[in-house]
Amino acid sequence: MSDHSSETLQRAAEAAEQLIGFYPSIMASDARVYAAGMVKVLAHYPEHLVAEAIDPYSGLPSLHDYPPTMKQIKEFLEPRFRNLCRMREMKERFERAKLPAPPRDMEADAKIRDGFQKLKAVLQSAEPEALAGVTGRRQ
Repeated sequence: MSDHSSETLQRAAEAAEQLIGFYPSIMASDARVYAAGMVKVLAHYPEHLVAEAIDPYSGLPSLHDYPPTMKQIKEFLEPRFRNLCRMREMKERFERAKLPAPPRDMEADAKIRDGFQKLKAVLQSAEPEALAGVTGRRQ
């Protein structure tokens, strides 16, 4: 993936620190390596998704009794990220220029206009009682 800005890495580090803080102790063989790995994983995702992941009520702390593995973090974030990408793509497609309207067919328009004029003439010349069965109205 691409390099991350120092601001993105700083936010990811703060999120990792907060997530680690929700657990009583880290059982990793090297807590610094674990935290650095967590920062690297979290830095790949938008800030609002990271906030979801570290939320103690609905995020990773509510799902795991022990600090989550990098795999568990990705399993939590990837579906949300794919959904976000899908929604962005749908929005972009919706906002993209539409195909131009087809050119008017003057001959077809004339036929339609003539058809409506003939229908109007038939309806105007018909007896009201005859129209009651056609239109469903009673007079």
